[in-house]
Amino acid sequence: MEDLSVSENAGMHRYSPPRALPPLLEMLAERIRGRSGVPTSPDDVLVTAGATGGLSAVVGAIVQPGDEVLVLAPYWPLITGIVRCYHGHPVDVPSIGDAVDANALVEQARRNMTSRTVALYLSTPNNPSGRLISEELLRALADWAVAHGFWLISDEVYEDYAFTGSHVCTRPLAPERCFSVHSFSKAFGMAGNRCGYVAGPSSFMG
Repeated sequence: MEDLSVSENAGMHRYSPPRALPPLLEMLAERIRGRSGVPTSPDDVLVTAGATGGLSAVVGAIVQPGDEVLVLAPYWPLITGIVRCYHGHPVDVPSIGDAVDANALVEQARRNMTSRTVALYLSTPNNPSGRLISEELLRALADWAVAHGFWLISDEVYEDYAFTGSHVCTRPLAPERCFSVHSFSKAFGMAGNRCGYVAGPSSFMG
């Protein structure tokens, strides 16, 4: 019979560190550095219960009751429920069909912002449309959000499914104000493991 004693298998009889095992954090930091070009340490990474858990952790950290989150539409439907779970208000920002260039897209966001706006959520490649948001559009949105002191929540779980064109990471455009959310389910075919991760400012990752 396999020895399951505490002395021989200490790791089997305790919880893992809340942010994840250090070797996993190291590997994810290396992956993020390689893909985004942003200096990233394990302190900038949080492993979560799926990307859904990651988005929930981010919203819970930055949204207070009554705050508004601009949501680039069309969008993954659960994001609005996550915002409401923290007593925030999701606000649709039409982005496909109505906005044809960077100026028009920023204007759409501007029209929907209020004094309660704290963040902008986007997904690229977009769920459900599959559309890639170009670097030009992302940069315009990031510059506008940073200028107003908003957080950027970038849902990039389909980053490995860009079949026409190239996926552009959002975090390099505003690393001090951006949370990028990623998924083991999509990247590694591990849906049953319910594992995702977030890269963002280290002060929020502890």
